[in-house]
Amino acid sequence: MSKTFSFEDATRPAGKSFSLTALGLASPGFLTTVVKLRDMVGEFEKPKFFTYKQNICAHSRNEAVGCNACVEICSAQAISSDKHLKQIKVNPNLCIGCGACTTVCPTGALTYAYPRASEQGVRLKTLLSTYVKAGGAHPVLLFHSQGRGQQAVEALGRAAQLQKTVRGVPANVIPQALFHTASLGMDVWLSAIALGAAQVAVLVTDEEAPAYLDGLEDQMRVAQAILNGLGYTGVHLHLLRAQSGGGAQAVTSLDASLQALGRSRPTLPSSAARFAIVQEKRSTLDLALDHLITHAPAALPEAIELPKQGSAFGTLVINKDTCTLCLSCVSACPVNALQDNPELPQLKFVEKNCVQCGLCATTCPEDAITLQPRLLLTPQRKEARVLNEMQPYACIRCNKPFGTLKAIESMLGKLGGHSMFQGAALERLKMCGDCRVIDIYSAPDEVKITDIR
Repeated sequence: MSKTFSFEDATRPAGKSFSLTALGLASPGFLTTVVKLRDMVGEFEKPKFFTYKQNICAHSRNEAVGCNACVEICSAQAISSDKHLKQIKVNPNLCIGCGACTTVCPTGALTYAYPRASEQGVRLKTLLSTYVKAGGAHPVLLFHSQGRGQQAVEALGRAAQLQKTVRGVPANVIPQALFHTASLGMDVWLSAIALGAAQVAVLVTDEEAPAYLDGLEDQMRVAQAILNGLGYTGVHLHLLRAQSGGGAQAVTSLDASLQALGRSRPTLPSSAARFAIVQEKRSTLDLALDHLITHAPAALPEAIELPKQGSAFGTLVINKDTCTLCLSCVSACPVNALQDNPELPQLKFVEKNCVQCGLCATTCPEDAITLQPRLLLTPQRKEARVLNEMQPYACIRCNKPFGTLKAIESMLGKLGGHSMFQGAALERLKMCGDCRVIDIYSAPDEVKITDIR
C-alpha cells in the first residue's frame, strides 16, 4: 500500500500529492525526516574554491583590458570584469568550484584552493613513486570527475568481469578522481611527466561545459608542443571523451581508448624529478620545464614555436619605426617582464616572466607591440635584454636629457602647426620640465599670475 504525503514548498503547487513508494522513499522514519527538513531554516557555509591575487592579475591595467581567459571560460558566469576597480570580480556564491579559471590563468592570480595544487602534487608524487617501487613501468595518470567520470570507469570494470570482449582498465593506468576535471592544467600535467608519469589522460563526459573542453584542449596543445619541441617523441597528453548514455557502445569505446594508452610508449626524461609541486603556478612550471630541458633526449633548438591560443610563454616584437619609448607598456606589465633603464632610454625585457597577456600591446598608443608565442631555451630567457633603445634628447637650456629624440621630434611635428604652440611656446617643448617653468617665469612678455587683478 502506497503512502502519500502533502506539503507546500517553493517548487510545488499547494496540496500536491505524490507517492513515496513510487519514488522509492517509503522507508521507516522518512516522513519524520521530511517534516524536520521543511522546518529547517538557516545559513550554511559554502566552500570557497579559489584564491585571488590581484597584484599579479593580467586582466587589466591603466583602464586597458588584456587577459580575459577566466571571464570567458566560466560557465557559471561567476567571474566578471569590474569596470570601476579595473580588475576581475568573482562571485563566490555563483562559483561551482570547477577550477577552469585557475587552469587557463597565465599568471596564477587565480589558484584552486579546494584542494590546493601543492596537496595534489604530494598525492601524485606518492602514487608515482609507490607504483615504480612496486615494479610498475610506464604509468599513465587518468584524471576523471567524481561524478559521471567515476561512473564510466566503474562501468568499464564491471563489464570487464562479465564480458570477454572488454579488458577493463590496464594495469599501468592509474585512475584519479577529481572534483572537476578542469581544475588541473599544464603546470600539473608537465610536472607529472617530469615526476615519472609516461602519459596524462583527462576523461571528460557530457557534464563538462564546452568552454572547459576548449580550454583543456588549448592547454594540452601547448604542453604537447613543448614536449615534442624538447625532443620527447610520441603523445604524452590525451583528452578522452566518454560517450554519453553509459551503454555497451560507450563502455567499448572507453576500453579501446584505455588499451591504446596502456600500449603507448612515448619518450620520457632519463630520470624522474624530485621537486615538489607548489601553489604558485609559474614556479611549478619553471621547475617542470627546467627538469624536462635538462633531461631532454635530443639536442635542443634555440626556441620552440607555440600555438597562439592558450600559450603563456613568448616574446615581444617591437616596431622600432613607430615605438617612441614612452614606456607606457612598462607600467602596464603585471609580471615585471617589461622594464625600463633609469640611466638610458631603453626598453628591456625578461622573457621568462612574460605570460602573453597582451596588456602591453593593448596599452601601447602607437600599436608598436606584437606578441610572439614561443619557449626560448637559451640562457637569455632568464636575462633582461634590450628590445629597443634610442638617442636621448637634451634640454636646449640646461643640456639635461629628459626624453628621446624620436619622441620630441614626433611631438614637435604634431604640435608645430597648432596656434597655441608658436614661437617661444614651441621652443619650450624642447626644454625639460624645470627649464620650462623658469623660462615662462623669466620671459618679459609672459603674463604672470601676480599681474592678474
